Order: sequence, then C-alpha cells, then structure tokens
Amino acid sequence: MNVPKGSRKNKYAFELIGKQMKNIIFLLLLISLLSACQNTMVNSESDGEEDLSNQYSKAYDSDNKIADVNTELGAGYIANGRYDRALVKLKKALRHDPDYALAHNYLGVLYGRLERPELAYKEFNKSMRLSNNDSAMVNNYAIFLCEQKEFDKAREKFKQVINNPLYINRAGAYQSSAWCAYQNNNYPLSEELYRTALEMNPHLSRSLLGLAKIYYKQQSYEQAWNYFTRFDDALTLDADSLWLGINILNKLEYPDKNLLSSYILQLKSKFPDTDEAIWFYQGKQEY
Repeated sequence: MNVPKGSRKNKYAFELIGKQMKNIIFLLLLISLLSACQNTMVNSESDGEEDLSNQYSKAYDSDNKIADVNTELGAGYIANGRYDRALVKLKKALRHDPDYALAHNYLGVLYGRLERPELAYKEFNKSMRLSNNDSAMVNNYAIFLCEQKEFDKAREKFKQVINNPLYINRAGAYQSSAWCAYQNNNYPLSEELYRTALEMNPHLSRSLLGLAKIYYKQQSYEQAWNYFTRFDDALTLDADSLWLGINILNKLEYPDKNLLSSYILQLKSKFPDTDEAIWFYQGKQEY
C-alpha cells in the first residue's frame, strides 16, 4: 500500500484523536508501572508476547479493555504518521472486539490515508451501523467523503453532525465542513462556515488559515494577510501555509521582505521534497 506524500497532512481535523490522546499518556504510564512491578520491559514495537495488549491483559481481564487500549494507541499512531503500527493496533483491537465501532472508524480513517478507499468505505459503514451514527464518527466519515470528492454526501453528513446540539465539538465540525466547501470551490459557503466556527471557538487556527486562503482567492490580499498573521501566531507553519504566506506577501504593496525571505528559506530547508517547494523552484506565482 502506498502512503500519500502530500504535504498537507495537517489539513484535516482528525476529529476523535483529541479526546483520546489524553488517555494514552495515562495508559502508557500504567504500563510502565505494571512492567516495573513484574521486572518486564514493554516493547511497543513488538507484535509478540511483550506487546501492549498482552501487558494490559495482565491488568484487565476484559477483551473490551484490551480493544479500547489498542484503539487509542492506533489513533495515536495515525496522528503521528505511523500507519504500519496503527494497522497492527487497530486489527488487534478488532480481534478482541469485532464489533467495536471506534476501531472500525479509525480503521476507515487509516485506509483513507493509505489510499484504499474500498476498504475505508467498508470500515466506515460498519462503524456507522455499530455506533448508531455517533457524531464524532460521522464527522470522520464526512471528511473521508470529501476527500473522495463526494461533496453532496459529505455535506449531508456534516449537517447531521452540526445539527446535534449535544455534540461537544460542533465548532470543529463547522471547520471541517468549511474545508470541504473550499475543496468544492464553494468559497461563499466556506467563508460562512469558517466564520461560524470562529464565533464558536476563536482559537481554531485552521479556520484562520482557511479564511486567509479564501481572501487570497478573492484577491483581497490585505484581508488575507490579516488572517494569515493571526494563524502564524497560533501554529507552526507547514509547507502549505508557508507557500500561502509567500504568495500573499508577493501580492502586498509593501511586503515585509525579511519575512518573505524567512518563509522561502523555511520552505526550501524544511520541506524540500513537497509540491510547494517544487512550485517555488518552477517559478509558480499563484497559490
């Protein structure tokens, strides 16, 4: 399976990882304590008897607990780009609990990253059926549908999430829906959704970047720069955002030349193999 090389791995709001990652630290600490008591070293890179799920089986006499632990670890590996390890953990979770909706949902996310859409659809459909359309899982599915350019279906799924007043991360769902509208070149809708997301949570950095992109497309370069600088303060720049910053600065009447040079240097030194670096070397002028 080929892992996509795109430089935009931070684009997508990976919906469920946030609330799961807090538990991972606690769980890993627990493993360490258990190992110390048993004079046994845990090798998280092993698939043998010293694997994490077996360590947990000594602490919990429950397949569901083991499935939950491996699912959380799988989510963490996806977030860190360790797709091989994520696949091992998620499949292990499903061996312990074949009907664990969250594991199926993350496996759908993973197969989407691995460009195996036929398997991703299968896993997402399982997770929808087993979870009774849990909003966080539906949001992940909607993001996948948008990546497959099924914009109408994605929009309906996003609406389903947004319309749930009890969903804790509705702002994030608005942001994901806005990103999807942008992918469909529906800039007015994308702007509206990004603004709603920021009204609900002013610290959503990807919404700030999204508005900067929209205003750049609309040739409103001063407004684009205003939102970009707010984004720059909030998040480390990646290849995608550096390329946008370079293009905005080149359109301003009085650009900061030192900052422009800094962005170019960062793009060339940190992300030399990305599409954006290639575009720069080719002399491409537009974002």
